[in-house]
Amino acid sequence: MDTNIFLRHLRSYVDVPDADFGEFLKLLVPLTLKKGDHFYRAGEIPRYSPFILQGCLRQYILDESGREQIILFNEEGNWAGQIGSMRSRLPTNVYLQALEPCQILGITIEHVDLGMERFPWYQRYFLKKYPTDHARLLEQANRLKTEPPEVLYRELMETRPSLLLRIPQHYIANYLGVRTETISRIKTRLVRS
Repeated sequence: MDTNIFLRHLRSYVDVPDADFGEFLKLLVPLTLKKGDHFYRAGEIPRYSPFILQGCLRQYILDESGREQIILFNEEGNWAGQIGSMRSRLPTNVYLQALEPCQILGITIEHVDLGMERFPWYQRYFLKKYPTDHARLLEQANRLKTEPPEVLYRELMETRPSLLLRIPQHYIANYLGVRTETISRIKTRLVRS
């Protein structure tokens, strides 16, 4: 597995000494998922927090009527874990499923703690990354509830164009809370404008 994307990700937040990176990698487990595999399911306590080296996953919940509601897409260079569930040892209410074959580095909560003890840079990374991600997710959830679908779709086109190319349209529609036909109409309007 090529771990350069992971090193670049870490270094976008903190300085990581070359000598430490190899040692830190020993705390992570390389994992692969086939398309359609679940990394974890609602009702489970995830064993690993996954960093995605290659591939795309979707996080979703089931509403009260059993319908899927996608809450997030996770692509290369991102974490997709449920650290809160792992730390509290309470089951998650989220499903994490591979939308394409994935290569992942997984870390247990015990190794998160060990990494913070042994590598001061990792503790600094974690303290920077976790609050930033939390704030971003809250803002994103708020936007999904308040912004019109066309605005959200246009934003996806501008900020995550690869997502629109790699994810089936019905998943994008589910994520935006609209029907697939609405996405087709939005795309038509955007082409005309």
